[in-house]
Amino acid sequence: MKKKKGIFLLTLTNLSILLILAWSVNFLASLIMDGIYLYKQWNPPISQTLYPESLPDQEYAHTIFRELRLLTKRYIPYVEWGREPFSGKTITIDHTGERVQPRIPERPTKQVHFFGGSTMWGTGVDDQHTIPSLFNELHPDYRVYNHAQSGFVSRQELAGLINLANQDHPMDVIIFYDGCNDPLTLCRSDLSLNGHREVSKFIQKLERTWETPAALFGSTQTLIQKWIKKGKRPVSQCQANPAYAEKVAMTLVNNWKLAKQIANFKGAAFLAILQPVATIGKPNITYITEEFDGSDWMAVYPHVLQIKQDEQLDWIYDFTDSFDGTAFIYIDSCHTNNLGNQIIAQKISQILENH
Repeated sequence: MKKKKGIFLLTLTNLSILLILAWSVNFLASLIMDGIYLYKQWNPPISQTLYPESLPDQEYAHTIFRELRLLTKRYIPYVEWGREPFSGKTITIDHTGERVQPRIPERPTKQVHFFGGSTMWGTGVDDQHTIPSLFNELHPDYRVYNHAQSGFVSRQELAGLINLANQDHPMDVIIFYDGCNDPLTLCRSDLSLNGHREVSKFIQKLERTWETPAALFGSTQTLIQKWIKKGKRPVSQCQANPAYAEKVAMTLVNNWKLAKQIANFKGAAFLAILQPVATIGKPNITYITEEFDGSDWMAVYPHVLQIKQDEQLDWIYDFTDSFDGTAFIYIDSCHTNNLGNQIIAQKISQILENH
């Protein structure tokens, strides 16, 4: 009996030590992740190269990208995410989670709504030099809205448009500016054609988890997963499968078609723009030393243009050659500087003037 009791006590002691060790490691992992977060808040790192060719004012560019790293996200129904309010030297986010337009007329003659991803949002430029802001300079009597968000695909933009339309928000012009994010996101083998880049995070939040394993291993598991996934992109389905690339293109165009129907319902003009990317056309990217894979764009873009041609969709505009030439425009493979945004704003203005 004493022997059995001794074995039981030894087992219980070993189990207690094991649980304490697991909890301690998990607690240490939590401290590491919190420490990394706090360090980034106090000293926000800039993860990309800032080329002096396209960003000649390097000090100002560093300020923009530091503030970009300070931005945090919050949940917004149906579109999934937006930004928390923020007021910096170069970036301002309002209470709706959207980037502020510096110019707001008292009696606007038109209400113009821009949708898109981070290029339309204005990664790499200040509030005054986003595409919507530069368009607003050309039309100071218009009330312009920048509904774009980093990482958005066209399906999220469509949801955002519905959120406005079902609340009778006034709208005279609606502009969708897409092409960078849809292929990069929807070609991923781990996502569906109606997915977005944060699907796995939403699944983790919604799934039922046991509290004890989470307390013992949760932070450790998260830290290991972040380390394993760092720098790795999911496999693309589009590069080896033209049929899937065509589905991605069809999904993008169908989202545009649905947005156009909403615009028609609201009596608004609608433009869908296939945005420029660095690997298509003949832009000057000789100064960009970072490697990037443009295969998904090369796989999807031709299908978008083929659908436009086959269905005679004259409200879709191909901007892929907008930056052909010697000018230094690209900040990276998608985002563009003040000059690039000015070119796009002027082209949109010209289209609307002839509309």
